[in-house]
Amino acid sequence: MQATKDTITEESFLGAIYKGAKMGADSIINLLPKVKDDALRSAMTMQLDGYEKYAARAAKALERRDVAPKEDNVMVRMSAKVGMAINTMISSDTGHIAEIMIGGSNMGITDMTKLVNNYKTTDSEAVRLAREIIAFEQHNIEILKRYL
Repeated sequence: MQATKDTITEESFLGAIYKGAKMGADSIINLLPKVKDDALRSAMTMQLDGYEKYAARAAKALERRDVAPKEDNVMVRMSAKVGMAINTMISSDTGHIAEIMIGGSNMGITDMTKLVNNYKTTDSEAVRLAREIIAFEQHNIEILKRYL
């Protein structure tokens, strides 16, 4: 079912933000052992910190609404981890890892933009947080382009 302006609640929006930020953090944690370039490792560690902060903010917003943040199920996390392992088996050079990271950031931008565009209001806690994440992801892409 395609989400419409009537079907997305603030809680489901915040839940999607939480899951997206957790997925970004988990992806970086899975990639960091493959990173050989110290500067790229530093950039990824800063990005990891950002994802963790956004996940925590979304979780707090959900908890204020008496909703527990939901984690992706084990199969989703495992398939992402296996996909990343296969992708880095092909190549784990700095440029390839930067491409993987840029792809993830583009996915985050797309997901957040869809949520913002399909939400019933332009001014809510979830919309403001999503817009911050979009700017964060765009900034990350600019940094990661240096490693291509």
